This record gives sequence, C-alpha cells and structure tokens, in this order.
Amino acid sequence: MEALTTAEFEVPDRYHKDLLHLMAVSADSLYVYWEISDRRRWLLSQHFECDYGAMPKVIRLYDVTHMYFDGSNAHAYWDVVTTPEATNWYFHGLKANRTYLTDIGTYTWEHEFIPLLRSNCIVTPRDSEAVWGEPLQTVVPEAQTDQVDQRIRPSFFENIQTYTPYMR
Repeated sequence: MEALTTAEFEVPDRYHKDLLHLMAVSADSLYVYWEISDRRRWLLSQHFECDYGAMPKVIRLYDVTHMYFDGSNAHAYWDVVTTPEATNWYFHGLKANRTYLTDIGTYTWEHEFIPLLRSNCIVTPRDSEAVWGEPLQTVVPEAQTDQVDQRIRPSFFENIQTYTPYMR
C-alpha cells in the first residue's frame, strides 16, 4: 500500500466559491464566516475601478425579529469594518431570542453600503425558561393575516411540483 503525502490531508485555504454563513454560539453571541470568489472580487474591482484589496470589507448585522425582511426594514443594524484578510468574525453582546442575518459588502466613496453576499437567518437561543404552554417560536405577524400589503402572492404555477412521472 502506498503512503499518502501530507498535502493530501490539508484543508485548502479557499474553495473559490461565494459563501456567507451565520451560526449561533450562545444566547448573546454569533459567528459568521465567508469566502468571496475571485469572479465576484474581479467584478467589484472592475465596477469601482480600484483594487479589491484596497476596498473596505464591511459586515452588516441586521436584527430582523418577527418581520418579513426586504433589505431595508430591519429593526436595527450594525456595521463592522473588518481587516482585509479576515474570513470570519464574532458578534458579542447581542440579545437572546432574536433573529439575525448578515450581509458582507463594502462602502462607496460616499459611505453607502454595497452588499455582496447575504447569509442565512439565525435565531439566538433563549436565555430563560419558556412559560408552560407558550410557543417556543413565535410567528411573524404578517403570516397570520390574510391581507398582507406590499407582498407578492405566489401564482398557481409556483406552488406545483415540477416533476411528475406521468405525462398529461
């Protein structure tokens, strides 16, 4: 049997994919990690006509608890300017039982935030016991009503399965 080299067991530094993933660490802490592909870096540098390495790297954390988030209606958001070589970050001092998501992006010269990738939503754990009979997860209020303003309702064809073994 042939011995394997050390290089075959090493984890690569990059996978050359666009990735932004948010995870709960505790009731008041989150962890986010990311990778921005070479293609997206190139497109961004071409659009802004400057080197990607010179652009500020910004993580924006949104509190989107109990709402349909459309990109501009968060309860609050916080920006963190990271170091150019950073690929992960911790957020501390958050509130328990809240829903968060993150964007990674950059600032324009006018300090306008330009998002590049959006993460998954995460709910921080509760920091207290639930009252007996109380639901552990609340429902977004808009989902409980029949009339929802400014929301696109799916058409019939969006609710059917695309695969069927029978031809009709």
